[in-house]
Amino acid sequence: MKKKILITGANGQLGRSLSSLLKDHFNILGADLNLTGTEKNLAPIIEMDVTSFESVKHNIDEYNPDIIINTAAYTNVDQSEVQKDLAWSVNVHGLENIIKSVSASTKIIHISSDYVFDGKNGPYTEDDKTYPISYYGKTKLAGENALRGSRRQFLILRPNVLYQSTTHDQASFFAWVYTSLNQNKRINVVTDQTSNPTWVIPFSQVILKCIVLNSEGIYHYGSDDNINRFEFACMIARTFDFDETLINPILTEDLNQLAPRPKHSGLCTDKIQSELDVKIYPTQYCLDQIKLGMK
Repeated sequence: MKKKILITGANGQLGRSLSSLLKDHFNILGADLNLTGTEKNLAPIIEMDVTSFESVKHNIDEYNPDIIINTAAYTNVDQSEVQKDLAWSVNVHGLENIIKSVSASTKIIHISSDYVFDGKNGPYTEDDKTYPISYYGKTKLAGENALRGSRRQFLILRPNVLYQSTTHDQASFFAWVYTSLNQNKRINVVTDQTSNPTWVIPFSQVILKCIVLNSEGIYHYGSDDNINRFEFACMIARTFDFDETLINPILTEDLNQLAPRPKHSGLCTDKIQSELDVKIYPTQYCLDQIKLGMK
């Protein structure tokens, strides 16, 4: 009998990718607060509010999943500084509601973030000390800690700068750059924030492998190159034949953002490569594959 998997945040860019990949291998049910624009070819999706214990408990009892993949998150870093209660409610209480609603046999796979680090000495390993500098980062770390102390089976995966193959995801740096340059709009992109961006397609395949191997603990994932946002934007421009001169290099301080950003971030992937035999791809390879898929 196929395992039953519940994916929260199923209408987000990672949730959609997971639904598409996993539905051929498992019995998949998606859950999201926003069902607008749900793709018909994906797994069935129900309305669920992770901030409501009653909503979470009811739906988990109804479906009785073997595994829950929690991709639901409040990801607006700047607004998290303003709407702290909402950010905490989604990123911490939401996960706590899931933990309280599942049986001891249910495994929770939780998607975290590189923002649990301060960004002073990246790329970071799984053993490096966490020290978030934004409220968003604090909520992601608090969620991790709630799960780690829950006595539940868990796997925590930390990606960074997630992007999808589509060009309409509001939360995607890739989609913003692609759409802006495609419309010949000038954009300002920082040169002092580094990371190893995560394309959701191979990341979803890694999650599938983790399910098959019944992996537990904490793992980092991203590309095999640590690049700054400006370099990433220029790479996108060259790959898709856009005007690279439309990209204006600036510093983070020029943006006057509410929340501080971890500047020298990125995640070391040695552990997931050695322990799970996961292949890590360069960012350029990922962009080339996206371009091929658009033809």
